[in-house]
Amino acid sequence: MDKKSALKMFVNCFLGNSDEETFKLLENISTLVKKDKKEIFFFEDQEGENIYFLATGHIKLYKTNDEGKEAIIHFVKPGELFAEILLYLRNRYPVTAEAVVDSVALAINSKKLYQLIKEHPDISMKLIGMMAQRIKYFLNMVENLTLSDARNRLLRYLTVLADKNKDNKVILPASKGDIAILLGIAPETFSRLLKKLTEENIIKVNGKEIELLGN
Repeated sequence: MDKKSALKMFVNCFLGNSDEETFKLLENISTLVKKDKKEIFFFEDQEGENIYFLATGHIKLYKTNDEGKEAIIHFVKPGELFAEILLYLRNRYPVTAEAVVDSVALAINSKKLYQLIKEHPDISMKLIGMMAQRIKYFLNMVENLTLSDARNRLLRYLTVLADKNKDNKVILPASKGDIAILLGIAPETFSRLLKKLTEENIIKVNGKEIELLGN
């Protein structure tokens, strides 16, 4: 994907439509970034000035504790922003962003985008809507992690993915090990749950594709 195609995708997601002047302004403050699988976009606590819009691929956002243990925060899919917190708390990234697969993103200068937002309030409304959806997602994740057992956490996560895709078949956005970390489940427990749910005809597993059978 080239820069103009990624920029058109960004405009369609957050503006709906745009005049040529706004498109050129966005083009002037953005660059195309390509990362291979396992490559890092930025590290936690690293200074930076760009927010990112994912055009293709998948991104893993995670934090690392003093012992080096990862806590996965979110898997970014195409059409989503990440590191948008720099628009409000600038200079340092709060998480590490790693490409799960080969990925292409639009890097947008946060300071210049902030100025553009002030001049075009319609952009801010789109971003506020996106932030509201992200907050809802994190609230659901917190509830899922604190109030549900491992089986229900997994089923609820699969249901959320299915609802987003409007399909009973979902593709896991990362490895099963990473999904287990995201859900606070030991990898071996995660594998046992998949096997048990398959035996109970609740799901059907084919690699990373999982079908919810609706029983």
